[in-house]
Amino acid sequence: MFQAEFYDGLSARAKSVWVEVKGDSLRVNVEGQLQAYPLSEINVQAKLGSTKRLVDLPDGARLEATDVSELEAAMPSKSAFFWSKLHYLENHLGWVFISLFCTIFVGWAFLQHGVPKLAEYVAKATPPSMEKRLGEQVLKGLDHQYGYFSASETKKARQEKIIVALNKLCSVNDCPQYRLEFRDGGVIGANAFALPGGIMVVTDGLIALAKNDTEIIAVLAHELGHVKQRHAFRQSIQGTLSGLVLAAATGDVSSMASGLPAVLVQMQYSRSHELEADDFALKALKKSCLPPRAFADILFRLQNQVPGSNGKKSESKKTKESPSEAYDPISDMLSTHPNTIERIKPFVEAKQAC
Repeated sequence: MFQAEFYDGLSARAKSVWVEVKGDSLRVNVEGQLQAYPLSEINVQAKLGSTKRLVDLPDGARLEATDVSELEAAMPSKSAFFWSKLHYLENHLGWVFISLFCTIFVGWAFLQHGVPKLAEYVAKATPPSMEKRLGEQVLKGLDHQYGYFSASETKKARQEKIIVALNKLCSVNDCPQYRLEFRDGGVIGANAFALPGGIMVVTDGLIALAKNDTEIIAVLAHELGHVKQRHAFRQSIQGTLSGLVLAAATGDVSSMASGLPAVLVQMQYSRSHELEADDFALKALKKSCLPPRAFADILFRLQNQVPGSNGKKSESKKTKESPSEAYDPISDMLSTHPNTIERIKPFVEAKQAC
């Protein structure tokens, strides 16, 4: 037997009662009236710190007691065993820290590995038409809502020349469907990137930075690699899924308020995505009888514009002019951006096939 406070479910007034666990039933003596409840219909709520235990009765009444161990012992269920173990863990600080660490690690692992795999699966299951509509909306946002872009100032003749050269590259390569757009990038500067649905944007700054059209085609070949693997779409899905996970964990949906166009402009592809696009570009340039080094030259020149990069304008002319001459193991180890050096190395060392 144990003592408890009895609430009949109709009023907030508590009644002090004695409770008896007998056989497969729970008996409560309420002001001289004996009420019996089958143990199978009783729910013992989990422990919460040192507060009183709550016992829900089938008729809507409730018991509150300091110790219900005898009742729990008479109810050999898996749920009672689980909650008792959980309560034990909650009251031992060491296990709390271990649980917290495991939760953070599992969450990090899911965001790093689970979300990209899930995003890839979702992208493959999504019709290309839907991806194309998304790309159109993103481009519209970049042009108007966010004001990143304005009309290109590159002469139409130059644009046509680039389009023809890119079509020529795709005539001998397995290129995905794409649409090339020219824009004045403004604060974005010299850049080229792929949006969902095969839309590729090249800025006037990149065209001005290139020493010849071959360098521009080399960059666009890299972007075609992103289009072929649907990297932009997968990355946008991945960002959305990550936002949902974080919102579910923190309860703060405002973290998802930023628009997708802004996210895509500032997006950085994973190392594996960049290498996949590089591999496509290298093979396409070789097959088109274009010098692979063209990609290395303009990528290195782009890197020189990044503040704090290892390629600064104050460095020697030799370093700025030729990435093939600039590469050495020492600079690779000391570089603050080693990925760029590693990426251009295959293009520098590649021999033109024709």
